[in-house]
Amino acid sequence: MNTAEEYELVRETWAAFSRADLDAGLERLHPEVEIVPFGAALEGRSYRGRAGVQRWFEEELAAAWERFETIPEDYREVGGQLIVYGHWSAQARSTGVEIEMPATWVIEIRDGLISRWETFTDRAEAHRKAGLE
Repeated sequence: MNTAEEYELVRETWAAFSRADLDAGLERLHPEVEIVPFGAALEGRSYRGRAGVQRWFEEELAAAWERFETIPEDYREVGGQLIVYGHWSAQARSTGVEIEMPATWVIEIRDGLISRWETFTDRAEAHRKAGLE
């Protein structure tokens, strides 16, 4: 799988999750996937396996947000990892407040599926995680 195909995999996965098509999103994840969403990273938590991602999506993401879209805009390959640049667009369920927030993700692909991703709101921190200065 080349870098452009990996980016397309990420784009398709996040489009599925953004439209709340959980099955389509999960099928693009490696069975041993680990995700570290921004909020979880602050608390030192991650979600493992498709069941863990499903639990995160249903119990945390969908519970807090009326709408939550992850929008990839650009990417680069660094040391076998994919760095994706983009933003979130979301609406809080409890207040209706809408947010737009820049984000950067460090992603690993294994066997043609997403095997890990970590979310950063600080691009420099994401670059450090991926081994860039």
